[in-house]
Amino acid sequence: MLDQLFMQILDMSRIASIVIPFVLLARLLLRRAPKVYSYVLWAVVLFRLLCPVSIEAPVALMPEITPTAQHYTLSEEPISFVGAGVAAQQAVGDVLNGGIDMQNIPTTEKDEQGNVEYVSAHWWEVWVLFGKYLWLGGIAVMAIYSLQSYCKLKKQLAEAALLRENIYLVDGIGSPFVMGVLRPRIYLPSVLSVQEQGYIILHEQYHIRRLDHVVKGLAFIALCLHWFNPLVWLAFVLAGKDM
Repeated sequence: MLDQLFMQILDMSRIASIVIPFVLLARLLLRRAPKVYSYVLWAVVLFRLLCPVSIEAPVALMPEITPTAQHYTLSEEPISFVGAGVAAQQAVGDVLNGGIDMQNIPTTEKDEQGNVEYVSAHWWEVWVLFGKYLWLGGIAVMAIYSLQSYCKLKKQLAEAALLRENIYLVDGIGSPFVMGVLRPRIYLPSVLSVQEQGYIILHEQYHIRRLDHVVKGLAFIALCLHWFNPLVWLAFVLAGKDM
């Protein structure tokens, strides 16, 4: 199950890696146009990163990508995390020694003499095998960091003063922001003048009407799932600027 999920993520990331350069080029051509046009283009990238289903079109706009699972043979093999780590270490050693070939991977099964049984696989299958654990580890690190940041921010917002409706003033924050999904709230630095508050409130309310706070949450989920892809990090930063 985990193998299949990780391979699906790999395929989605590969497709997004083709889409992102086209969006970057279009963004460059639209640099004099309102940013909303560039912002809309990022929706295509977000769809490719989160949706495993492809929409069929009369004319293919993208090259066909062979699914990773089509050539992966280890899905049903009884290989532990330790076995995957041993195989990955061997693969690294082969690369450093100038040779990339088939790998012998220890399984959790033993023969009649009590010896560990091995299965053979291509070197790239070893990376998929071990990569799924590394992928989960990366997601866990990002989730823990996000949770810590959220708890720290919530503690800071505990002293927020209600201005009106869903608008709050907070000491010690450098810029305004929207927080929450179902009931989004606008938080403003308490040092702003009344005139500045008026402009910024209108700005943040427009973000809420456009559901940017929801889009940003989905974009962060996509970033967590595809953290290993540097193009996704670039897309996340630039999409935030266009937003």
